[in-house]
Amino acid sequence: MSTNLFVRCLSTFLALSTVACLSPRSGEGTGGTNGEGGSGGTGGKVGSGGTIGTGGTIGTGGSTGTGGGTGGTAGGQGGKGGLGGAGGVGGAAGHAGAGGAGGHAGASATGGTNGSGGTNGSGGTNGSVMHPPPVTNGMSGWASRYWDCCKPACGWKGNVSHGSPMKSCDKSDNVLSDVDATNACQSGGSAYMCWSGVPWEADDTLSYGFAAASAGNYACGRCYQIQFTGTNNMNGDKMGTPALNGKTMIVQVINNGGVQATQFDLLIPGGGVGALNACSSQWGSSVDLGTQYGGWLSECNGSASCVQQKCQSAFSDKPDLMDGCNWFLGWFGASNNPDFTYQKIACPSALTQKSGLSDPG
Repeated sequence: MSTNLFVRCLSTFLALSTVACLSPRSGEGTGGTNGEGGSGGTGGKVGSGGTIGTGGTIGTGGSTGTGGGTGGTAGGQGGKGGLGGAGGVGGAAGHAGAGGAGGHAGASATGGTNGSGGTNGSGGTNGSVMHPPPVTNGMSGWASRYWDCCKPACGWKGNVSHGSPMKSCDKSDNVLSDVDATNACQSGGSAYMCWSGVPWEADDTLSYGFAAASAGNYACGRCYQIQFTGTNNMNGDKMGTPALNGKTMIVQVINNGGVQATQFDLLIPGGGVGALNACSSQWGSSVDLGTQYGGWLSECNGSASCVQQKCQSAFSDKPDLMDGCNWFLGWFGASNNPDFTYQKIACPSALTQKSGLSDPG
């Protein structure tokens, strides 16, 4: 067993994870341009056709639809804007061009032709994010949270079935070239969890992140799609959890611990150090780490404003970790141990490129 295979307490404040096949979401086209107006009484110009809206893309990139038809031809009358061409496949149609200034509107222009469809792309920013289909016949589970600053279990060669182990960082968050560097959770160790391990949102309903798991769910580099149900694992405590209903998170397993078989311990800054603690040596012993299990949210009795103050105090000079705090308070709704349904899926490149871990299948 690796020196980093630590055991986490089975607290109500433990883990989460997700992954999925992604389906496209298209962007919206913009409106067509105004037709040019003719001057009154002297023979107006032909109004130019309205341009179509930009074709929505699936993933990244996509062809723009072709232009709309020409405007009316009546002399001495302002040209009427061409009808907006239909959007590209997956994109919304452009609005019709407005009538030209001066004189009466000319004859209606002919409609623009349909734009060509966008090409498939990889997941990324809003408007081009690849979404997985909903979880069907998934397992029921729940998510806790932690951030102990320790080198993850999947940072050791012996715990990775194929490919390279996950990179670790030094005290100042510089990536270490030595994958065998001793875990900072051991005496004299210098290898910490890299701050790039914070969760992040792709859009309002999809996020990515990393997690610890156990039993059959623990396999370094494996990904899971988790779909939140709006309930949680706490008796009578629904603080922030309903806002997660229907949202999806894709997580990659990078660590193990003494969590339940259907529990995923999400890696979230300020989520509690659990059984081990390298944060005091990395961030300084004066930093308030919150309760051991549950971190700042538990110490703040569920108050999001209190957690925000602690984030700012601890991470004002650590923007990556501050981003992780803001994600927890924003997209995640400061939820406490939310329930979800989950299933194993192929890892998206958004996760494997960041962790360096291959998907073991």
